[in-house]
Amino acid sequence: NSSRQLKVLPPKTKHFTLAKSIDPSTNGAVAPGLSVEYTISFMPDSLGSYEDTLQIIPQGGSLTNVALIAQRPPPALSLPDVLDCGYCLIHGTLRTQFRFTNKGGHAYFQLYPVGTISEPFLFNDLPPPQFELKDNSFTVSPTSFVLDHGQEVALDVQFKPTEVARIATQFSIAADNCTVRDYTLTAESESCSVKIIAVSGGVSTVDYDIRSDETGGGEVSVNFEDQNPGTVEEKIFILRNCVNVPLHYNWEMCKVLTEETKSDKVLLMGDEISPFKISPNIGILQPASETSFSVICNPLKAGKYDNVARLWVDDIPSLLPSGLVLEQYDAQRLTLSHLAQPHRIKLDPPALVIPGESVVGYTINKTVKIVNDSLSSAAVTWKCTNDTLKFSIRPETFTVGGGGSRTVEIDIESDAAGDKETHILCYFENVEKPASLFVKAKFRGPRVTIDANHDDPALDFGYIHFKPGCSVQRQFDLYNNDGVPANWTLEEMEHCIDKEYGQSEFQFSESSGTVGPFEVRHIHVIFKPHFPRSLKSVIECKIESGTGSKIRVVGEIQEPNVVLKQSIIDLGVIYVGVPVKSSVLFESLNFADCNYCISQVEGKDKAFGVIEFEGLEGTIYAGAVHQLGFKYTGREPAVIDDYTVAIQIGENKVLALGIKAVVKGLDVIHETPALDQIAPETKAERLEAPFLDFGTVEILNPATRVLKIINNSNIATHFNLEVVHFKGNMSVPPPPLIGLPGTQFTENTYRPASHLLTKSALLLDPTSKSRRQQDNDYWKKQLCNNKGACFTATPSSGYLPGNGVTIVTVHGNSDMWGQYHDMLVSKVGDMEPVMVPIKMCVENSPLYYKLSNNNKPTVRFGCYPLNEKPVSRTVQISNQGPLDIRLDWDTFNIMPKTTPQDDTLLDLDLYVGDAFPNKDPSKSCPDKTADNDFIRFVVSPHEGQRSAGPFRFEPDQCTVPARGTSKVTLVFDPTGYVGGCDGNFKSFALAYQSLDTHMDNDKCKRLEGENVPPLRIMITGKVEVPEVVVTAEEHGFTFKLMAGMIKANVKEHTKIHKMSLLNSSKLHLKFSVAACPPFTLLDKKDSYTLIPRQKIKVDHGFVLSEKLLQVLLGSSKQCFKLDIDPESGEFQTVDEGPVEVNVEEKMLCKTHEVKQANGSVETVVQQVPEKKFHLHSHIKLHYHNGHVQSIPVHGRIVLPTLYISPQAVDFGTCLVDQTSQLTVRLINPSNSPLRWRAEYHGDEVAGEYNISPGKGEFMMSDSALLSLSFTAKSRATSTGVYSFVSSPGNRVVQLTLTGKGSHDERMQRLL
Repeated sequence: NSSRQLKVLPPKTKHFTLAKSIDPSTNGAVAPGLSVEYTISFMPDSLGSYEDTLQIIPQGGSLTNVALIAQRPPPALSLPDVLDCGYCLIHGTLRTQFRFTNKGGHAYFQLYPVGTISEPFLFNDLPPPQFELKDNSFTVSPTSFVLDHGQEVALDVQFKPTEVARIATQFSIAADNCTVRDYTLTAESESCSVKIIAVSGGVSTVDYDIRSDETGGGEVSVNFEDQNPGTVEEKIFILRNCVNVPLHYNWEMCKVLTEETKSDKVLLMGDEISPFKISPNIGILQPASETSFSVICNPLKAGKYDNVARLWVDDIPSLLPSGLVLEQYDAQRLTLSHLAQPHRIKLDPPALVIPGESVVGYTINKTVKIVNDSLSSAAVTWKCTNDTLKFSIRPETFTVGGGGSRTVEIDIESDAAGDKETHILCYFENVEKPASLFVKAKFRGPRVTIDANHDDPALDFGYIHFKPGCSVQRQFDLYNNDGVPANWTLEEMEHCIDKEYGQSEFQFSESSGTVGPFEVRHIHVIFKPHFPRSLKSVIECKIESGTGSKIRVVGEIQEPNVVLKQSIIDLGVIYVGVPVKSSVLFESLNFADCNYCISQVEGKDKAFGVIEFEGLEGTIYAGAVHQLGFKYTGREPAVIDDYTVAIQIGENKVLALGIKAVVKGLDVIHETPALDQIAPETKAERLEAPFLDFGTVEILNPATRVLKIINNSNIATHFNLEVVHFKGNMSVPPPPLIGLPGTQFTENTYRPASHLLTKSALLLDPTSKSRRQQDNDYWKKQLCNNKGACFTATPSSGYLPGNGVTIVTVHGNSDMWGQYHDMLVSKVGDMEPVMVPIKMCVENSPLYYKLSNNNKPTVRFGCYPLNEKPVSRTVQISNQGPLDIRLDWDTFNIMPKTTPQDDTLLDLDLYVGDAFPNKDPSKSCPDKTADNDFIRFVVSPHEGQRSAGPFRFEPDQCTVPARGTSKVTLVFDPTGYVGGCDGNFKSFALAYQSLDTHMDNDKCKRLEGENVPPLRIMITGKVEVPEVVVTAEEHGFTFKLMAGMIKANVKEHTKIHKMSLLNSSKLHLKFSVAACPPFTLLDKKDSYTLIPRQKIKVDHGFVLSEKLLQVLLGSSKQCFKLDIDPESGEFQTVDEGPVEVNVEEKMLCKTHEVKQANGSVETVVQQVPEKKFHLHSHIKLHYHNGHVQSIPVHGRIVLPTLYISPQAVDFGTCLVDQTSQLTVRLINPSNSPLRWRAEYHGDEVAGEYNISPGKGEFMMSDSALLSLSFTAKSRATSTGVYSFVSSPGNRVVQLTLTGKGSHDERMQRLL
C-alpha cells in the first residue's frame, strides 16, 4: 500500500544492453498499482545461443533474477558417431555413401580433420575447408554443405588400403552455430584367402575335417574308393571364404605333367577327358560363408586316375611395378585320385548238361546264377549262337549289383530227337569279352501207358455168372505221359488166345488211334466168355516211334451154388398166443443168382404152432447172403422139437429147415425200488416182499414212491390198484404232472424250463390258475376227508404188456404231522391179490405265519429311542390242518458273543406232568401223560436266554382252529434292556403245539407239546442312543508337524484341521466337545445343539510347543503317556493318561561321493538315525443323556537329523605357519528345519583349526558347504574333533581332524 523504489543491475555480458526505463514517477519510486518498463538490446557476434541474467532489487524486498535467452533452433544431424565402411581387399578400392538428414534448424556445415578446431570458436574465423578430406587411406567429400530442416545430403567415403589391418580415422563437422561434433570412420582390409574345411564321402562318413586348421588353404587330397568302370561316385566338400568380400571363382581340372621334388613345384595342364567333375564349376563365394561343392568320379575304363582341381579367383588387386592391376589368383588346389578295377563276373554253373532223356517238344526249365564279384553293378544281355535248340531266357536284360548275384530261368526245347549241344553268350556292360554258357541235352519220342486200377495194375472182370451169351464190360485208360501226340493200337497178345476157338474173347471200343499230349483216352472192353474158368490174359498197347505198355486181365466164370447157414432154429421159451419173429439165412457160395420157393411143413409137432414167412418165393443173388423172416405162434404149452419146413432151390435142389421151441403161460411179480434205482429189465427175482416206505416227509409236501409190476411172460393182461384206509378222492382228475414216473413234487419241480412261456397265455383269462395253484387245489380235494393224509396210485389200473414192466407212481401227502400206516391192494389178471404195506412219517406243522417272509418269519420293530412307549404288532397264524392246535408262547433273547454271562452250550429242561396244560378253565382235556413219562428231561442246544422282555405275546396261549386262522399281539417295550444287548435286540419266540381232540390208533400216531418242534418266529428291535456322524475335512485326524518349527522366537505352533459333525438321526442332539492337550479345540463353546440333518464344522488342532518337546525329548521310554499337571499346568509323563506317545526310530541310508587325496572319488554310504514321536488321543463328545462318543486323533512330530560328509579330514603335512583349507558338507536329510552349532575339542598347541561358518540354520532337506582351515604351529601331529549339535533334538555328529606341520619349504602350498 506504499510506493517502492527499484534497483536494476545491468546484464553481465556484452551481448545484452539495458536501456533507460520508462518510469511514471520522477523519484524512481513505483506507486501501488503502477509499473515500470525497461528496454533490453541484443547484439550477437555469431549465430550461436546466448544466455544472461537481469537482477532486480526492490526497496525492502528480496532479489529477483530475470533470465535473458537469445537462440535459434540448433541443427541436428542423423549421422551416427561411428561410420563403418565395411571390408575391402588390400590395394582395392571400397566406395561407401552415408546419407543423413538435418532434423534441427537451418545451418551451414564444414568438415575438418580432428584437432583442427579448438573450442570455443567463431565459425567465421575458421579457415575454408579443402575440397576433399584425405586421412589414413580414407577420402571424404563433400567437405561443406548447407541444410535446412528436413533436408538430406550424401557423404561419399572412399577407402584404399595398402596393408592388411583394421583402419580407423576421425573427422569433425562444425556448424555455423559454433558447435562441433567428432565422427569416426572405420574399415578393414583383407587379403584373399579361401580354404577347404571338410570333405565328406556321404551323409555319415567324413574322410577328414580341417575346420580347426587356421592355417588351412593348402593343397587337399581326395581319394575315391576303388570302383569299376561306368560307376559314378560323388563326394561333397565345403569351401570357406575367409574374407568378408564376395569372390568370383571358377574351377579348372588339370593333369600333372612333371614333378620336381627338389623345388616342390608341379607343372599342370588342363585335362578335358578327366573322369572328375566339380559342380558348381563357376560362381561367387559369398563373404565369410561356406559353399558346398560336389566332386563326381565317373571312369569309363579301368586304370589309375590322378588329377588336380585348381580354384581360380578373379579380379584380385595386385600392385606391380607398372601399377595396380586386377588378375586371377590361384586360391586352392584339390588333388583327386581313383583306381578303376575291371569287372569280375562269372556264371554258376558254367555249363548246363541235362541228365537223362527229355521228350521232344517238352520245355526244360533250368536256372543259372550270375555272380558279380565286382565293386559295382553290371547290365546283362543274352545271345544264342545257333538254332540247334530253342531258348527262352527270363529276364533277358537286367542288372546285377556289386558283390551280389542274380538268378535267371532258361527254358530249353527241341523239335527233333537226338543229342544236342550249343553255346549261349552273356554280354556285360563295360566288359569287352562276353561269358559263354555251354548247353547239352538228349531228347526222345512219346511214352503211353495203360492204367486200369491204381492199386492193382490189372483189368479185373471179377466173378461172372456163366450163361450162354453172357458178357461183362470194363474200362481202362490210355495215358500219354509226354507233351507230344502218339499213334497207338490195342490187341490181345497172340499166345493168350484159345486155339480151340481161334479168336479173341475181347472187343474194344477203339482198337487204334492217336492220343494227344498228356491226354487220357478212355477205352471200353467187352468180355464174352466161351466157357467157365479162371481168366488170365494180357492186352498190349503198341506206340508208333515210342514206348508202349501191357496190362494183365483176370476174372472168374462160375455157375450158382446155395446152402442154409443154419438148418435148425431154436426159438427158446415162448408164450401162448405171442408171435415170435426170427429169420433163415441163405448163402450163395459162388457168384451166380438163383430162385427159391417155400413148399410145405412136416413133423409130429406141426399141430402145436403156426409159422408164417414174409415171402413164399424170391431170388438169391450171386455171392450174397439172403435173409428170409418168419413168425411162429404157439397154440398151447408144449415142447416143440419135430417141426420141419421144406424149401425148393432152383429146379433140382430142396433144403430142410427145422424149428424148436418151449411154449409157456402168464408170470407176474411186484417190486418197490428206490426212485434212482428203477431198471427197465423184464427179468426179476422174488427177493423180498414189496414195501412202500415214504420215510420222513414234510407237511403239504407230496412224496413219491414207485411200485414196479413186472410181467415175466409174454402174455399181456390188466391190473387194478386200491388203497385200504387213507384213500384219496378218485373222482378228482390229477393235474398234468401227477402220474409222471419219478416226479418229486417240490417247489423246484412245479414248472420245468420248457413251460416258462406257457404262463403268458393264461394272463388273459382271469379265472386261470398257475400250475402250483392247480396242484394245491388237487391236494386240498384229496385231503378233504380230514384224516390228515392220503395215498394215490397213478395209474390205478391199466394194461400190463407181455414181458413188460409197468411203473406205478404212488403219491403220499399230508396236512398234519404223525406216523401213518396203510395197505395198497394190487390185482393182476386172474392172479391172487398182492398186499403192499405203506408207511409215512410226517413232520413240521400245518401252521404258518401270514408274513411276507414266511420261509423265515421275522417281525422287525425297527429303531426306537430309549424309554419310548411300548409298540405292538399283530401277527395272523393260519392252520391248514384238520385239527385244532393250541399254542403256548415262550420268548428268548440271543445274546452277543461278547457277552461273558451267556456261555451256555446246552439247555436242560425238566417237565413234570403235562408240560403245557390248557389255561382255559371252561375246557377239559384228557390227560395223555403216561405214568412212566410223568417226569421228563429234555436236552436242546442253547440258542438264547429265556426272557420276559422286551418282547412278549398277548395272550401267551391261544388255539388256532382247524382250517382257520387266529391273531396274536406281539409287544415291544423299549424301556430299559439296553445294557445286556447294547440296545440291538435279536430274539425269537417258540410256540409249543398241543392237540386237545386227537387220540392215537393203529393207523395214525401223533406227538405233541415238547416232543414236537415248536413254531418259531424271529423278532428284532433296536433301542437307539443317537450319535453324530463325524467326518474329517481335507487332512483328516492326523497332524504332521516338524520339531524344527519351534525356534527362539517361535515358542509355540498350532496346526488346525476341520471336522464335520452331522446329526443323521431324527432327534435333537445336545452335547459338548472336549480334547486333551496338546490336542485342542478352537471353538470355545460350552455345548452344541443339532436338529435332525443339521451339519456343523468344528476347528480342532495340535499345539506344538517348546515345553512339549522338552517333555518328549526328556523321556527315554519307547512308549509312555502324557497328562497335564493340575497344579503347574505343565506336561508330565504318567502311567495312565489321556495321551499315548510312541517313539519311532529308524536308520536312513544316505549315499554321497567323497574325493580322495589321490583324486579318485569314492561312494560312501552312511546310516543316519531318524526319530519320530506319535501322539494318540481322543476328542470326546459328551451327550446330555450321559453317553460319550470318542473320536481318535493322531499327531506325528518329526525330529530333525543331520550328518557330515566326509566324517574325517586329513590335512596331511603342511608348512608351519601356513594356513591350508579344505571343505566339508553338512547335510540335513530330514523334512524338518533345524539349527546347528559347531564346538571344537582337541589339540591347540601343535596346530590351530578353524571352521566357517560356526553355526547356522537349515531348511528341510538342505545342506551347507563348510570351510575348514589348519595352521600348523610345530612339526608335531595335531588332532581335533568338531562336534555339530542340532536343535531341537540335540543330535550330535563329529568331524575328526588330523594335520601335521613341517619346516620343509617343499611342503609349501601354492594357492
